[in-house]
Amino acid sequence: MKIEKGLKVGSLYHSRVNNKVVRLVALDKVGAQRIATIKHHNQDHLFESEVFVSDLIKATGEQVKEYFTR
Repeated sequence: MKIEKGLKVGSLYHSRVNNKVVRLVALDKVGAQRIATIKHHNQDHLFESEVFVSDLIKATGEQVKEYFTR
């Protein structure tokens, strides 16, 4: 499991761009930008699977609970 500046691959985060809880799949650097690859079990064609790391915030306990009850 890769850990980078508080982010851990495999953990759940809230994506502001997608407005939902997502699982962090990979962390990459493109030039000076840090990119996160994410997934959600209900992805649709509008889902952004690659977002800036700054877009992710830790999911709250309530958000995680809701993620697993769907």
